[in-house]
Amino acid sequence: MKTNRREMLIPICAWCKKIRRDDDYWEHIEEYLTSEGFGVFTHGMCPTCAEKIFEKRVYLESYQNICKAISSSLSLDEVLKLIVSNVVKVMNVKASMLRLINRDTQKLEVAAYHGLSERYVNKGPVEYDASIGDALSGKAVSIYDIMADENARYRRDAEEEGIRSILSIPVRFKGDIIGVLRMYSSEPVKYTEEDLKFMSAITEQAAIAIINAKTFERTVSRAKEYLRVFEEITKAVSSTLNLTEVLDLIVRKLPEVMNLKAATIRLLDPTEEKLELVAAYGLTEKYLSRGPVDTEENVREALQARPVAIYDVSTDPRIIYQKEAKEEGIRSMLTLPVIARGKIIGVLRLLTDVPRHFTEEDIDFSASLAEVCGTAIENARMYERLSQLKR
Repeated sequence: MKTNRREMLIPICAWCKKIRRDDDYWEHIEEYLTSEGFGVFTHGMCPTCAEKIFEKRVYLESYQNICKAISSSLSLDEVLKLIVSNVVKVMNVKASMLRLINRDTQKLEVAAYHGLSERYVNKGPVEYDASIGDALSGKAVSIYDIMADENARYRRDAEEEGIRSILSIPVRFKGDIIGVLRMYSSEPVKYTEEDLKFMSAITEQAAIAIINAKTFERTVSRAKEYLRVFEEITKAVSSTLNLTEVLDLIVRKLPEVMNLKAATIRLLDPTEEKLELVAAYGLTEKYLSRGPVDTEENVREALQARPVAIYDVSTDPRIIYQKEAKEEGIRSMLTLPVIARGKIIGVLRLLTDVPRHFTEEDIDFSASLAEVCGTAIENARMYERLSQLKR
């Protein structure tokens, strides 16, 4: 009696769809059905699968293109413009706007936009917008049709601008939300989960490009400022050969151009055993007369040609006069060797009234300045000695 195929139990793998034969051999479903007389199979692709695969390919190509575009520049302004313009092109939407958080005011500020009128961009603050609040909490939020929401704050502005759908995506860098990217369409759009994932991936790359550009511009700006300060100090201390004037110029000019509270210069006496205070600026007589500093560890290190940066002078054991420093309002300190013609002739101290982490770049720059000052001091000393010989 022949078994009815409809009554047969056919063991099939739930994952790969192979069918198990009686001899425990697992056979591809096409091979099994062919051997059972169901005909010969050819392979094609249904419209649903074709659409999914095509969509993934488009997403991949779009992702590669937009990442390449926004990473092609280190100019912050250009990076921001590239982000919004490429989002419009890749996602085929009407417009895009990027707002970044101002860390000082904790408010969102327009950083760049594409496809929007200035009137719409400047329509007013977005803090009242619930979708912005959700985006800042880390959620991607889509408004299907703003025209359908009569309570929307900027509904009339959106209507005049020709906007129907709005998608808000948080811009995140290492877990920290730095802004919100918005896409605007002229027709209602229902964004899929794949769309949201794709846009989240794009904003992650955008955040990296923004941070890289900001870091680059800060570095270039800092280098330019260092050069300006170096030239200014060099010009100032080279303008006179009077030793007292040179010393006074150094301690006055450095706090001015480096945003410091004060500066002091101590030079080794003729025996080279003791340091003598020869110039100071920004400090009270009470603090200056607190006592000798020769035995302080940071000073001894500086006299060995090693700059010493101290973040908190009130707690650092390398400082003897912690109480006096606190009363004077001194928070951080950088002690540098003053070198002239390869020889250490004293120490220069730079003091701040706010906590300051002196970076390696800060220290190298300050050490170079100290050496310039050392040369100026030695030149003034030589001039004074020659003047005395002529008398």
